[in-house]
Amino acid sequence: MLTRAKIFFLTLFLYAISFCMGEKVLFIGNSYTAQCSKIISGLFKSESPDWNLSYHTSGGKDLAFHLSDPQVTYKINSQNWDFIVLQEQSQKSGLGGEFSKSFHDSVASFSKIIHKVGATPSLYLTWGRQKGDQRNPGIYPSYEAMQKKISSAYLLAGEKNKARILPVGFAFTEVKKNDLALFDKLYRNDGSHPAAHGAYLVSCIFWGGLTGKDPSKIKFNGSLFREDAKRLRSAAKIALRNIKKN
Repeated sequence: MLTRAKIFFLTLFLYAISFCMGEKVLFIGNSYTAQCSKIISGLFKSESPDWNLSYHTSGGKDLAFHLSDPQVTYKINSQNWDFIVLQEQSQKSGLGGEFSKSFHDSVASFSKIIHKVGATPSLYLTWGRQKGDQRNPGIYPSYEAMQKKISSAYLLAGEKNKARILPVGFAFTEVKKNDLALFDKLYRNDGSHPAAHGAYLVSCIFWGGLTGKDPSKIKFNGSLFREDAKRLRSAAKIALRNIKKN
């Protein structure tokens, strides 16, 4: 028979367990997410081993595609997620017209579903192409022009949908401003997808943005030289600080 004292200590024990358990995160996106997943998981395992990360990615797909996929909706409703991170196709958000409309509509629809299950929608604010977008030179003639449009779209979507912003693109800009050689290391040869340095920077932003902790304190370097990792952590810290000002 449970006495009041036993009930009290059992309640206290269960509370302690729940307090110590890490958060659960679901990432939804395409190759910009998938190609970073190994380093993201490695960093979280090192710095926050109690956190649980899951990924649902399809190469080249956009949020509208994921929104129409019943597997995605099922996955969102299948567990008690704390954060669900959304990544749009890398060009789409800032292109304007039907493309930007689709981005905003998809974020709005996803956010309603995510809020309903008690999780926080989080937007993976991506980066501009290294030398602009050759397929859309009139809209994205340079990295700076592309980043400005992408950032504006994500910031607006975040404000409208009460979503957390994970400002990876801000961190890319910070690196470019201070170290062009390091900036070039962020990209693969296609000037679009993340190399190991880029994936590490993504991971630092995710860890700092989701845990609320200072990314400059991260000890995990991945496969990077210590000094490169340190500079990228510093850029992540500044990017997260700047997003709070917006």
